[in-house]
Amino acid sequence: MLTPRNVAAGLAVIGFLVFDFIAPAFMELRQERMWLTALLIGVCVGQINLIATWGALGPGNVVVRLPWSILLGVLTWYSMTLGFRAWRPMDLRSHEVFPLGAVLLGGLVVAQVPLWIAGKSFRWRLVDLKDPTIRPTGGPLQFRIWHMLLGMVFVALALGLGRVVLPSGHLHGLYLEDELVAILIAMVVTNLVMTVPCIWGALVKSNPVPPVVWPAYCALATAVEFGVLCGVLGSPGPDAGEVFMAFFLLNLSQCATVYFVLRIFRAVGFLLIRVLPA
Repeated sequence: MLTPRNVAAGLAVIGFLVFDFIAPAFMELRQERMWLTALLIGVCVGQINLIATWGALGPGNVVVRLPWSILLGVLTWYSMTLGFRAWRPMDLRSHEVFPLGAVLLGGLVVAQVPLWIAGKSFRWRLVDLKDPTIRPTGGPLQFRIWHMLLGMVFVALALGLGRVVLPSGHLHGLYLEDELVAILIAMVVTNLVMTVPCIWGALVKSNPVPPVVWPAYCALATAVEFGVLCGVLGSPGPDAGEVFMAFFLLNLSQCATVYFVLRIFRAVGFLLIRVLPA
């Protein structure tokens, strides 16, 4: 059935997958292009946050939502892999594809955990108030056999596409450098601090948040993140200003991605509300 909700969701999925494919063409670690790379990575992080938000708080049965969110996360990985293979074949070797997937899917899982906790503790649910078939109540986990079968189809589809998209070769193990691990941990914590206010501002608050608030909030969160990283890893040296700006643009980009996409979903009828007890 073609509804505003389905149209918005379909356009969002297609738009992000196209972005994931094109983005690697512009990702460079050169100093003069670092700002653009940070913005692009921020959109990718925001995309993972949106998938996590829907998987943890979205409408529908959880037995369908979880495999569906996994499928979307895997499609993000596949689309970026195809982009690197198409635009920058020398920059992503076969054995580096799997750490990329581990970072994306691991980030999806980590991002969902606090949202699941918040949803269960405060009974938050993302519902479409324009859908008369949805009754915003929270009850026990109930599902039918077709829910399970549909979830299995999503997982099987993700695994099947991997044989076509991922490069051939054996996985000998995943290795992430200590510095990268520290940066990822800092990003995960900062991501949580950034995402929850964005969800609240987009779906709960009736009036749009003044635009000046988000850059100021991102700058404050980035300053704390950057200070902790400098304390753990040491100062980046004379390029500290450029590195700080890259982190700031990444955080601002992912914040804007989550906020504005959820504002679109709010416009077609979605709200984050506290559900009634069953």
